[in-house]
Amino acid sequence: MIRKILRRVLGRALFGNMLRIVNYSTLPKPIIRSSEAQQKINKQTDNLALYQFETCPFCIKVTRFMHQNALNIELRNTRNDHNHKTDLVTFGGKYQVPCLRITQENNEDNWLYESDDIILYLKNLT
Repeated sequence: MIRKILRRVLGRALFGNMLRIVNYSTLPKPIIRSSEAQQKINKQTDNLALYQFETCPFCIKVTRFMHQNALNIELRNTRNDHNHKTDLVTFGGKYQVPCLRITQENNEDNWLYESDDIILYLKNLT
């Protein structure tokens, strides 16, 4: 039993950290926009926050897309910050990452789960 738990925990940590290293070493250069275009994108992403943790493969997929498209979105690490984890569970409804918190103009929040759905939403912004 203990061997199974250790293998699962160490396996996830080892795989996640290896994935982080590969991702970091293979990151493409972000696209370059004019300063006006980048300011417009930054304004559109001001109301977004991505709840994630660094060793999650699906979170890496989303953050890689954000990097490639020069999207400045606040990253909220739910593994290291208890307040972010609590917000995700309390307001989002479940502890699942990645999750994009979209704050509307009327201060209502929409919570978008699933990496492919998040990437599709972000593609529609750009």
